[in-house]
Amino acid sequence: MKKFIDKILFIVNVLAGISLFTAYLSPYINPSQFWYVSFFGLAYPILLIINGLFILYWLTQIKKQMFFSVAIIAIGYFHFGKFVRYQNQESYPPIESVKLLSHNIRAFGLNGPEFQTEDSKKILQFLDKELFDVYCFQEFFDTKQKGFAPYDSIKKITGAKYRHVEYLVEFRGNRFGIATMSQYPIVEKGIVSFEREGTNMCIYTDIDINGKIVRVYNMHLQSLSFRKKDYEFLKTLNFNQDETLGGAKNIVSRFKSAFIKREEQAKSIHNHIEDCPYPVVVCGDFNDSPLSYSYELIKGNLTDAFEAKGKGIGSTYNGIFPLLRIDYILHSPEIENTYFEVVKEDLSDHYPLVAYFTFDK
Repeated sequence: MKKFIDKILFIVNVLAGISLFTAYLSPYINPSQFWYVSFFGLAYPILLIINGLFILYWLTQIKKQMFFSVAIIAIGYFHFGKFVRYQNQESYPPIESVKLLSHNIRAFGLNGPEFQTEDSKKILQFLDKELFDVYCFQEFFDTKQKGFAPYDSIKKITGAKYRHVEYLVEFRGNRFGIATMSQYPIVEKGIVSFEREGTNMCIYTDIDINGKIVRVYNMHLQSLSFRKKDYEFLKTLNFNQDETLGGAKNIVSRFKSAFIKREEQAKSIHNHIEDCPYPVVVCGDFNDSPLSYSYELIKGNLTDAFEAKGKGIGSTYNGIFPLLRIDYILHSPEIENTYFEVVKEDLSDHYPLVAYFTFDK
């Protein structure tokens, strides 16, 4: 009986190993051609943990099967650093550093089924703790409902004199979009052209930082656009066969559509960055893993601030899917990154990102 169970476990182990190896290929395979490969890249942290557990199991049994997962993990060991970093950080970054905050604020929590201001109060209290030189907000939201004006509050708290705000959706006095705010002068601004949906868009803002022009890209790439019933399905997993099949098909369909649309959006952003005459800082909610085609396309030759100066687990999503790293700050190699942090505070379904930079004139 024990031998039979071990045979079954090893079959599952092989499937988990093949899945992890497929995740390694995800950044290089266009979702428009093989969209299902992107699932494996998104699931990398879970697949890595599963293979690690198999290694521990076979090790306790003193069996050579453990070398299968050891070999698979070893092949892609360099991907591990995209999710976890072990490195010292400077306690006091250079005083001349420019401080940047990027955060998907989920519309301040104000556009739910019931109007409430508790989430927005938490975000505003967080922003009031420390001043930054540049702010990049995704899922930005403004409203005049019940006399509550979040944009006015943001302007007052940040003290940012220069602002670039673009709205994609407006209805009933509510406006949804994306915002970049700066203590330094904005000399040019615009929108990266691609097919947009909801609040998914990318803006660029040229900022004069002490005589050095730096272009800041702020983006929110294609969302899954889950509805309330989709989240309920994932939480409860109804055992009714017809309902489970229908719910699963809907979830898979949303993932497929998002993978393909993000590839198209990433291509437009990549081309725009390639044509930029200035050093760049790229930040936002990519809605995709570091082992994804869209991330790899946008990153190109840029430096990932988390990989350069981050410490600990880099997960940025504070929602139903654990361990996801889908928010980023990237920058041109000539820009020096002196500090990076994922601030693990429960403010929205995304954690804020903080990075410090220095710019040579």
